[in-house]
Amino acid sequence: MYATDFEYDGFSLSDYGMCLCSFNSSGIETLSSGADISFHTVRPVGSDRFYFYGSKYEETYTAMLQICKNPCRKGTPYLTPEEVSTLQRWLCRKDGFHKLKFLSDNYIDIYWNAVFSSKQINFANQVVGLELTIYTDSPYAFREEHTIHYSLRPGETFTLYDVSDEIGIIYPYTTIISHSSGKIILKNEMENSSTATKVESVSQNEKITLDGKNKLITSSIPTRSDLPSKFNFHYPCICNDFQNRNNIFTLSADSVACDISFTYSPIVKVGI
Repeated sequence: MYATDFEYDGFSLSDYGMCLCSFNSSGIETLSSGADISFHTVRPVGSDRFYFYGSKYEETYTAMLQICKNPCRKGTPYLTPEEVSTLQRWLCRKDGFHKLKFLSDNYIDIYWNAVFSSKQINFANQVVGLELTIYTDSPYAFREEHTIHYSLRPGETFTLYDVSDEIGIIYPYTTIISHSSGKIILKNEMENSSTATKVESVSQNEKITLDGKNKLITSSIPTRSDLPSKFNFHYPCICNDFQNRNNIFTLSADSVACDISFTYSPIVKVGI
């Protein structure tokens, strides 16, 4: 990746008069790109062949980068103690993960949830930059969150193409607004299950929110207390396998017409 600037928690490196750099000129380097998978195999007794029986991500994504003062700006290239303190107050925090984006054309819609640790880079007893280690909350990056809207009548279908690089399932943030009173049954043909998402006894214009990530369901009707008993706790999901990314959703013929929105961040496997 080529970039000279990044944005972290809403502030950019250039806001502090800094830029990305490299203090070594060795040239080629090998970096993780969000695909560090551990594979588990077993060899049966009396056989020379190993059989695959599982895989998993062992660690979250980490990377290292260096920053210095922007050489295009006038003044000393060295960092004062106050400048080091200001940078580390911004980057090296203990309040949790924040969005990290690199301001490069090819990475414009890609982000990581990250925290930083920092070390000073000294030359001739002066601070010339900082070496930053990035720690993220997952093994890969994400594309910017986007929302897809559909308006369905009973029996209608729609197709959602999953652009995620990771084969598997993502649970989106789903909202459903019913056009009339009745029930809502939504099925995704990509799932390896005959179970559909089912919410009964919805009212006209009621907004049902299904937070699949945190496994929560809420209603726009604050006094509705029977919602958990009217929901089958099967949250809508977006999924793909190696050969198929098309999620075909169907609203059952005995459902009420409704507006449906999916909000999610597709997974992307790239390195910094």
